[in-house]
Amino acid sequence: MPSWPNSNETSDDDEYMSEFSGLQMEYFQTPDTVIDPSFCGLVTESDRRCILHRQRAGKFVAFEGTDTGRRFIGCATEDGVNCGVLEWVDAPWPIILQRCLTKLWDMYHEENLGRVQDKEAHEIEVEKLKKELDSLGNQYSQLVDDVSKLFDYQDGQRSHDMGLTSQAINELKEKKHQLAEQAKIEVEMEKLKLKKEQRCTLQSQADIIQNTRKAMKEIQVERDLLKEEKNKLEHIIADLLKAGHGCKEKLDKIKEVVMEE
Repeated sequence: MPSWPNSNETSDDDEYMSEFSGLQMEYFQTPDTVIDPSFCGLVTESDRRCILHRQRAGKFVAFEGTDTGRRFIGCATEDGVNCGVLEWVDAPWPIILQRCLTKLWDMYHEENLGRVQDKEAHEIEVEKLKKELDSLGNQYSQLVDDVSKLFDYQDGQRSHDMGLTSQAINELKEKKHQLAEQAKIEVEMEKLKLKKEQRCTLQSQADIIQNTRKAMKEIQVERDLLKEEKNKLEHIIADLLKAGHGCKEKLDKIKEVVMEE
């Protein structure tokens, strides 16, 4: 765990401004985060506070780009300006792991782009349907006005005309009702689709975190095996030198190469 300054070291305004001016700009770029029950909440191990608000810092896990899965201490303010990252708890991942994360995020964004495009097309269709519904409502209002004028002008045929007009009005009402129901169904379907996409996104986040940790474990195992093989080779060379086997000069060169690796 990193060492954090206590409350006495960070109590003065001058010290905060000095620390603020000395930080690199990358610390002010707050990455997206994901909830990790093992590393969350406010920092309680020390009195570490953010620079701008002087509030107790929070513990977060990054979920963005090559920093995915890295823990950091950052500003816990949710409203207004965020100070960003105060300190990274985990070191940057190995280059090969960063490349894998970049590839995974590119695949995710490419798939998400298709969903966004489908959503935009659906929104356009819903908006078109709403305009048609509004136009139908205007036509209905105009028809009511025309019918009222017709009743005033033709008192003698009021009964007959009223029957025809009532039928037309009923047909328009029925059509308006059908369009409203269709629009409602479309909206409900869109909500269900969005919920499904959200579940897929959460599952993708969990998979990425799991794959990242698995890759880190595999890299550590490979490193341990290489270290073990190196130690064995050093012991073999030392035994040969003690026994006087082989060319001492060549064995010394091989030993130097092993020590350099």
